[in-house]
Amino acid sequence: MSRFLFFLCLIFLAGVFVWSFSPLGNKYPNEFEEFTGKTVMFKGKIAGDVQERTENTQLVVLPEGAKKGKILVTADRFKQYRYGDILEVSGKLLAPAVFEEFDYPGYLQSKSVHAVMYYPKIAVLKQGQSPLFAFKEKLRGVITTFLQPSIGATFGALLLGDQGKMTTQWKDKLNKTGLRHITAISGQHVVILTRMLLPFFLWLGLWRKQAVFLSFAFMVLFILLTGMQSSAIRAGIMGGLLLFSEFIGRMNVALRGLVFAAAIMLLLNPWLLKHDPGFQLSFLASLGIIFALPFFTHILKFLPATLSIRENLAVNFSAQLFTLPLLIHNFGYVSLVGILTNLLLLPLIPLLIGLGFVFLLGGLAFGVLGAALSFPIQLLMGYYHFIVEFFSSVPFASLGLKNFSLFWLFPLYPALFWFLRRFKQERFMV
Repeated sequence: MSRFLFFLCLIFLAGVFVWSFSPLGNKYPNEFEEFTGKTVMFKGKIAGDVQERTENTQLVVLPEGAKKGKILVTADRFKQYRYGDILEVSGKLLAPAVFEEFDYPGYLQSKSVHAVMYYPKIAVLKQGQSPLFAFKEKLRGVITTFLQPSIGATFGALLLGDQGKMTTQWKDKLNKTGLRHITAISGQHVVILTRMLLPFFLWLGLWRKQAVFLSFAFMVLFILLTGMQSSAIRAGIMGGLLLFSEFIGRMNVALRGLVFAAAIMLLLNPWLLKHDPGFQLSFLASLGIIFALPFFTHILKFLPATLSIRENLAVNFSAQLFTLPLLIHNFGYVSLVGILTNLLLLPLIPLLIGLGFVFLLGGLAFGVLGAALSFPIQLLMGYYHFIVEFFSSVPFASLGLKNFSLFWLFPLYPALFWFLRRFKQERFMV
């Protein structure tokens, strides 16, 4: 029965793919179409994590009486808003802008956002009462109090998903050095994080069952703290499937579970396939770990197993191999120093994440403890920043590949699967 459902899901995924690139897939429903271009006033609830950026704050608001559609509100960054706040908003309702190289309406549609507003009048009628997001605000306070602003911005992105506080220039440097995936809260990030923590806990001496459940607990905590972003939730499902498969020792279960999960997600929201990078990266990263991990484990066998260095790098490179073509398509260039920078930095990431959570919790409990625990964080993050600054300044650190068509992926991925299958067969024969 599971095999039948597996092939049924594959057929469904193929159907959604064809639909996504057809005229029907480019028609986006708009629950607020009759009000577009008009000045409106409505009451609504902040229905997602507040995204504080360097120049503004973005709020996803669900209006009262709306069935599903949300409105993306861009507000002044100096005002404080929280998840769950009840707002009264007055301003001009607009349709999402259309860009030549980016389908912005489609991207927002994948998040159930049907309209946008820029700097409207906002009155907070009632503050949100979410203990989780109140806890997150306290953690942000620990970062602000004990870490330098530049380091704190990167650290906040790594542990709390606060991408908006990093400058555009710094994000470009991360892209050029092939290290953006470490701080980007996407499917790729959650999957890699999950597979990094498991060998780390095993190295600490935990039993395999304990390591799996503790890794899963950290993954859930991480998803909650990053604002339960849809991409992170989807990646959490995929990461959980990988952990379960690791626990029972059957990676084919991960593949079937991955296909089942993707089919369910697309059944609920078919626009994810074409317009949500988080969904695409989480799916491809999971495929990479399932199929390419044996290859990279073999290639990196010269590295020490101490602190799970070999395992962590093999997991990362497996995920990056499958996500690289899509990243090139999205960003238009590929890092030429990425392999070296990942070799220099990735072994420290599990330690940084572990110490990071200890620092945040210690800083909440006692100010003196937070100050003491901030020193190793400052040291590790200082090393992180040094690697990024140094290699981003290297001539030819990245290679521009503009206009890399999405349709190049059709021959690339079959060739990749063929190569990995051939490697597995030859290794088995030897």
